[in-house]
Amino acid sequence: MYIDKNKKSKGKLFRIAAWFCLTVVILATCYFGYYKYWESRLQPPVGFSVEVNTKDIKVVGAKWLEAYIEQYRGKFVPWNQRLFEYSLDDIEIKETNVIQIDFSIVIKKLDEKNAYKWNGVINGNSIKCQWVLWFKEEIGAGKNSIYTVTRLQRPAGYDLEKYQTSGEKERDEYKYEYEAEVPYDKKQCTYKIENQICYVSYDEGSTWKEVPVKLETLVEVGDGRPYYNKLQEKSYAIKPEKTTFVYGGTRENHLMITYSEDKGTTWKTAEISKTLDSVRVKFCSFPSVNVGYVIATGGRTMSQEGQLIYKTTNGGATWKEVGSGPSTWLLQSGGFVDENLGFMSYPKIEGANTNFYRTVDGGKTFEPVILPVYKEDWMGVTLEPFIQPEIPYYEKGQLFLLIGQGEEGDFKGGTVMAKYKSNDKGKTWSFVELVEPPSKEKG
Repeated sequence: MYIDKNKKSKGKLFRIAAWFCLTVVILATCYFGYYKYWESRLQPPVGFSVEVNTKDIKVVGAKWLEAYIEQYRGKFVPWNQRLFEYSLDDIEIKETNVIQIDFSIVIKKLDEKNAYKWNGVINGNSIKCQWVLWFKEEIGAGKNSIYTVTRLQRPAGYDLEKYQTSGEKERDEYKYEYEAEVPYDKKQCTYKIENQICYVSYDEGSTWKEVPVKLETLVEVGDGRPYYNKLQEKSYAIKPEKTTFVYGGTRENHLMITYSEDKGTTWKTAEISKTLDSVRVKFCSFPSVNVGYVIATGGRTMSQEGQLIYKTTNGGATWKEVGSGPSTWLLQSGGFVDENLGFMSYPKIEGANTNFYRTVDGGKTFEPVILPVYKEDWMGVTLEPFIQPEIPYYEKGQLFLLIGQGEEGDFKGGTVMAKYKSNDKGKTWSFVELVEPPSKEKG
């Protein structure tokens, strides 16, 4: 009898517990549903409209904010999102129908989650918001207009976007790349550009001589964008016995050379060609004081262009066209290492036998030079990273050549170069070693 009563008591308790749990689940479900229902009734800023009888965008902004805030004041709004008060701090017109509106709100539950929902930050006992709003205006009833927010952004995002799309970013990048002064290289013979003037030095920068050509003229190009903070590599040569600057080849200026043979004390200027007006790059080399060459490229169409070779035998006073380039690809570099021996280098073209050419008759004719391929095995893959020859140079009577990886090379960081040597004036070459590139020193 006692056992039956005990069982009935336990069964009653179980039923009570079950009903209690079920009631809790039902209440939680109802609360969750209620919460989600009223949360869904709260309209987001984008798409929210206000109808006003004004064209003053600041007044529109204030009226819009007031209406938008009002929906968070209702007694059925979930307690943690309920808004008690707000203050309008400032309205700034950014552009037509675009304003920045700064305001603060005091909300029931002050936490980072709610601050994030409002695109704001916690500031004391309130949430500080700064919104940039885009309004679309439509005709309403009578004299009223309907203003609808089509976009919302924070001021930092708006400023960044305007910076990128207004042209200001491009102007800053241009200034940094093409105009901002760069330090000169401290070597025996060097140059610098300072205050829109080009100077040369023969004593590591202790003293300077002004180059008597306006910087704007010196850096002008007929094809491409001019730099105002550095000269095109190899368009000049600075040596105590011979300093040269080649410029022009545009519609405004013929292809010219200004040169000095007494460390910049006196200068002479001569015309190289009056027919070129779209020169992209110029390469100048003086194997001796009297014999010099200038290679000028122009007439670019896509990745093709022509090249002309000019020669002087009287130190630069007069020039004569003596030849043209052996290829129509864009010339990467060109120059002469003695009075007859010269080289020209082009981009690596898939399927082509070579991109390197040699002349032994002062540019009248050229022959292709086949360079031995340097291969490197890396992670089971055979690489041929060195594709871009530079112009050879003499070092202690020996002719050497550096070959780089091109603009997209990434072998060992992309800077390592292959060094070759020749015992037959550049007709054939043999690999010597891998080297770090020499600094791009001026002069």
